[in-house]
Amino acid sequence: MMASQTTLKKKFVELREAKQIQPSSLSKIQKAPEYLRNRNDFEKKFTPKLVSIGPIHHDNKNLKLGENYKLNWATNYIQNTPHTPEFLHAIIADKIHELMDLFADDVLALANNAESLKGFSSLEEKLSWLLFVDGCFLLYILMSLDAEQVAELEHVDIMVDQFEDIDLANQNIKVDQLALVMNDAMLLENQLPYQVLKLLWKNDNEDELIRTMETFLKCYQPTLDIQQKLPNEPQPPTHLLDLHRKIILTKSNRKKKQRIVRHSIASMEMPHWNIQYLREIGINLKSSQSQSLTDICFSESRFAAELTLPKILMVNSTTASLLNLIAYEMCPDFMNNYGICSFLGFMNTLIDNAEDVKILRSKGILGNLLGRDEEVAELFKNIGADLVCNPFLYSEVVAKIHEHHRYKICKIWLAQAYHIYLRNNPLAITGFCAAVTALSLTFLQTWLSIFPPSR
Repeated sequence: MMASQTTLKKKFVELREAKQIQPSSLSKIQKAPEYLRNRNDFEKKFTPKLVSIGPIHHDNKNLKLGENYKLNWATNYIQNTPHTPEFLHAIIADKIHELMDLFADDVLALANNAESLKGFSSLEEKLSWLLFVDGCFLLYILMSLDAEQVAELEHVDIMVDQFEDIDLANQNIKVDQLALVMNDAMLLENQLPYQVLKLLWKNDNEDELIRTMETFLKCYQPTLDIQQKLPNEPQPPTHLLDLHRKIILTKSNRKKKQRIVRHSIASMEMPHWNIQYLREIGINLKSSQSQSLTDICFSESRFAAELTLPKILMVNSTTASLLNLIAYEMCPDFMNNYGICSFLGFMNTLIDNAEDVKILRSKGILGNLLGRDEEVAELFKNIGADLVCNPFLYSEVVAKIHEHHRYKICKIWLAQAYHIYLRNNPLAITGFCAAVTALSLTFLQTWLSIFPPSR
């Protein structure tokens, strides 16, 4: 009985001391949510293949080879700065408590056990060394990609054999290693705080650091528009993945003609109309000139309706990239508008099968380097299922689609008739015109026989 009461007392202490999660725009570095990791064998999409960055995967025995690479690359970075290794390490050590606050408590707990602390006197000492080495290594990788080589590095993850002659800015990095490191650097659980990179940067030019990060992202995703100006924000990116998300969710500068549409609750719910059905009701598809995922718009004229969608390139790394962006938005302490989740939820309603993928390819909206169109359709179903979406993000587009479908019955019928009967059949057009003419003459003849003109 006494043991039970003691246990209950401890439980009440835990209850009172439980911390409330305060969402903000500055999310701490943490593990991907378990309910996302456990879906459809997604766990491997959050796990690095060559190098660990930060404390989460540092003790992964499968990444020991990467530790040797990191030391070599970190040394190369330090040699290109005016500082000694001891000086740079001291900068991190002096700020270690501030930097530790940028990691979730359970992440710090992973590194604070006897096995993990071997060779270090404290958690602070271990983390200061780890962040120093990983920061220098990551900066070396970021600087290894020259802007002029961005176009050549397109699809590096699946076409490695084409890049054996690339100089990689005179750095001693093989392209297959670079491909793995690039993918590893974009994982949620492999992020390093921007403050670490800023502290270790070779000079005081923070704009140069941001541009270096943007160039790396351009190499990672060749379709990324890094010329698109980010909105002025009072705070820098949280980490590399955060900067990636901000760029692909930045609205383009192109002006769109806005029309006021009343948004009912029903119109904010995306109807389950796939690409094929939208075409059947007279909605044409157009590729946006921007790769921003927010640039989805619906326009309508007297005789045509058009849905504009951003370009998407499906390569081997796309699944992991999207899942890690989704996991980032789902972090419980990250206050955001669910831009990535909402886009994928929207696309999930449009893509039902391989035919929908084929149509998107034919319009230059979707590039498929994965394989069969069936695989891409299944991928969108798996990723887009059960996502938390922002109902207001595409409410204007959805409302216009509802309006087009509900009130333009005559236009829809004419579009269907043209698409089915007249588009590819000149004889049908001639016959249609002849039938209309015959009906008109018959009507006129009947009218004149009933109401002859007075003389």
